Amino acid sequence: MKVLKSCGAARTVIAAIVAAAVTSPVHAQDYPDKPINFVVGYSAGGFADTMGRILAQGVSDRLGQPVVVENKSGASGNIAAASVAASEADGYTVLVTTSSLGLSQSLGKPLEYSIEDITPVAIPVSSAETLAAHPSVPASNVEELLAWAKEQDTVSLGIAGVGTGSQVAMSYFLTKLAGLDNVLEVGYKGGSKARQAAIAGEVQLIGSSNSVYPVIREGLLNGIAIAAPQPIGALPDTKTFVEQGFDGFVASSWVGLFVPAGTEPAIQEALNAAVNDMLTDPDVIAKFEQAGVMMEARSLDDTKTFFTEDTAGWAEMIGALGLGS
Repeated sequence: MKVLKSCGAARTVIAAIVAAAVTSPVHAQDYPDKPINFVVGYSAGGFADTMGRILAQGVSDRLGQPVVVENKSGASGNIAAASVAASEADGYTVLVTTSSLGLSQSLGKPLEYSIEDITPVAIPVSSAETLAAHPSVPASNVEELLAWAKEQDTVSLGIAGVGTGSQVAMSYFLTKLAGLDNVLEVGYKGGSKARQAAIAGEVQLIGSSNSVYPVIREGLLNGIAIAAPQPIGALPDTKTFVEQGFDGFVASSWVGLFVPAGTEPAIQEALNAAVNDMLTDPDVIAKFEQAGVMMEARSLDDTKTFFTEDTAGWAEMIGALGLGS
C-alpha cells in the first residue's frame, strides 16, 4: 500500500536494476520475436487504460516488437486477470491491472483464478488516494473537516463502488482513524460520476485518486488531504494525512504488469527492465507527471515484495471495515 518515492526520485537506482536484468541468462534469446498482447482489465480511457498504453508504447520501443492493447473490462479487473492466468506462460500475454487486484483477494467474492496463477513483473506508477470536499463544506484540511463533521447529523461520501481502493481507504480513515459514526456512503457507477456528483454538491465529500486532482486545482472541490508519503507536485496546496497527524496512513491506486505463473524468470526480467528503463526517459516522465502519478523503479524481486505487502495492507483495512468474507 505504500509508495516511497515520487516522480524521478528513484532514478539513481534504475541503472543498477536495468544492468542486473541485462546480465540474467535469457531462456529464449529471441524474446520477443512476435507481438506482445497487453490485456487491460478496464475500459478504454480510464486510469488503467491510459497508464497501460503509455507502458505498452515504452515496452514496444525497448523490446522491438509491437504491443497490442486489448481491453477486457469487468468485475474490477478480475475477468482480465482470469483470462491472463489461463494463458500460456510465454511472456506474450501480459495483464495490465490496478491495486484492485489485491483488494479482490480479501473481499470474499468468488474469483475464477487463484492469485498464485499470476505474478507481477512491474508496478511502476501509482496515484495517491485523496479526500476532497464540496466548497460548501467549511474545511480545507483534516482538522477543520473533522470539527465540522462532528457537528453534522450525516456526512455524505461519494464513492465509485464498494471495494474500490478509494472507498476502502477513505472509509477506513473517516470511520476508523477519525472515529466518525455519521458517514453515509453514496455509490456511483464509476469515478467520473462520483466526481461530478461531488462538484454538483450531491455529496459533501469524495474519495478518489488522480482523477480529482484537476478539479481541486480549479477550485471546484477543496483538497482535504492526500494519502501519499510526501507532498506531490500535482497538488502543491494539499497536505498529506501524515503531515496532518495521521502517521502511516498511506494508500494509493497503482497500475502494474502481471504475467502467468511459470513464465521464464529471464522473460520476467526483460519486461521489468524495459519498464524501469522507461522511467529514465524525459518524454515518458513528462507524460506520467502530466497525469499526476508517482513513479518508482523496482527490481523484479522488489516488485513481488511490494505486491505482497500492498495486498496485506488492503486486507487489514478491509477486515477492519467488515467488508471481507
